Amino acid sequence: MFLDKGGKKISKSAGNVFTPQVWFNYGSPQSLLLLMLKRFVGTRTLDVSDIPAYMNEIDSLEDIYFDKKQVGEKEATKLKGLYLYCYMMKPPTKPSIHVPYNLMAFLVKMAPKECQNSYITEKLQSYGFLQKNQALDANLLQRIEYALSWTQDFEEIKETIVELTAEDKKAITDLIAKLETEDDPDKIQNAIFNSAKDNAIKPGIFFKTLYQILMGAPQGPRLGPYVLAMGKQNVIAALQRVLNKS
Repeated sequence: MFLDKGGKKISKSAGNVFTPQVWFNYGSPQSLLLLMLKRFVGTRTLDVSDIPAYMNEIDSLEDIYFDKKQVGEKEATKLKGLYLYCYMMKPPTKPSIHVPYNLMAFLVKMAPKECQNSYITEKLQSYGFLQKNQALDANLLQRIEYALSWTQDFEEIKETIVELTAEDKKAITDLIAKLETEDDPDKIQNAIFNSAKDNAIKPGIFFKTLYQILMGAPQGPRLGPYVLAMGKQNVIAALQRVLNKS
């Protein structure tokens, strides 16, 4: 049984149902099949805002299917089978280029409308997702459309839960306090650096941790502008949720 975020059963009579057509505005058919095929016990909360996590999980399953990500043999067999079912036993012949949903949403939000695709292409090349002179393929073009719909309709950031040390938690707590009073991208960038330094963490490692939390990737755009573009309070809320869950 599925529950909405308010804890109510999702049903037609309750008026809180969202259809596959709504899902497909923001995510692929495979991500919806993943939702339906994953085993769970009891009830599960579900909301449209969960779609980015399912899109990223499909990418992770694809990495396992094509042996780009290693897991135990028994686990690999199970997850490769799940991936096959998500593609109705007709999987791609080669892996696609994976860009974390949050990062794509940021790029779409920042891209000038008159040169959206060229802007995104250049940024993905600079971040290492595309090779130099490599163009956007059909899969990435579709994901741009998903992300565009998402940024038009939602603001919430779906954070990635990562394992945090005590120092990480203290640095993130310090950073949240600093973000409350800073509205300049350069000062936010410096606040991240100082939060790491004040807690004896190498800044490069702390930046990588924040990238993983906020974008699901080890690198990306400068975090100062990212925080403001995605909404400072959205970023604070995402960081706070990670602290609460770790």
